[in-house]
Amino acid sequence: MERGEYKIKKVRFTVPYFIKEKIKEDEKHFSLLTGEIGNKLFSYYSNKDIENLNINSAKGEIIQFNLNKLNDELYYIVLKEHEVQNEAEFFRNIFFKYLDNPRYIREQILFFEIFEKIESALKERKKINIKYNGEIRTINPYLLKTSSIEDRSYIFSYCEKNEDYRNYRIANIENISLSKYDIEVKNLEYIKSIDKNFDPFLSFGKNIKIKINENGQKLFESVILNRPKVLEKNGDIWILECTNKLAKVYFPQFLSNIEVLEPVDLREWFQKELKKALDIYL
Repeated sequence: MERGEYKIKKVRFTVPYFIKEKIKEDEKHFSLLTGEIGNKLFSYYSNKDIENLNINSAKGEIIQFNLNKLNDELYYIVLKEHEVQNEAEFFRNIFFKYLDNPRYIREQILFFEIFEKIESALKERKKINIKYNGEIRTINPYLLKTSSIEDRSYIFSYCEKNEDYRNYRIANIENISLSKYDIEVKNLEYIKSIDKNFDPFLSFGKNIKIKINENGQKLFESVILNRPKVLEKNGDIWILECTNKLAKVYFPQFLSNIEVLEPVDLREWFQKELKKALDIYL
């Protein structure tokens, strides 16, 4: 290393195999790299009590990453405050403490700064400016909700860019700041109905009609993730509480076991997509 060159601290420690696998699952679920998770956990737990679990991981899977600039600058101060004698043990304890929570709580830990700002906006009844999918938009936040099936959190809001109600997944918010403007309540009754009937696709009040055969009905019973609510059954004709977006996510796996009858634009979408698939195989 040349004189004056600054070297970022590299964290390296071992954990049992199942811990490494759970971190890999969270990488995929939250679209984060191990290093991003590690830095977020160090920031979150830097001012919290961390009990020593005395975990023997001499033979285990290695986790290693570089600290970001801010964490690197604060690293030795944090270790001193926690009276850390063994750095590897300290990080093992942090990762164990983090993973000893259900996934929706782990999301709140990883994105605690975003959650804090959203909660402040809801309390102060302020609009929020967010960067989402690379675009800046101003939203009127109404509800912070967790999908029980997905273990994901969403902010239900009215988006001024799209001029419509939207759910934004917390883990996908790239940046966030509170606006100086108060929120506008467009439709209080609709907000209350979403609060009582929450789903990430905002299906409440939106229906589709399908024809479903016996195999499709069995599949419908077994495929739980994103499954629409059944409102009415008349033999093999079902009415579902479901948006077009949800139908496009859920029903392609059913292939010939379902036929979308209504709405027409959704039926036409399935016709086009199935034709594209057929063209590939012919």
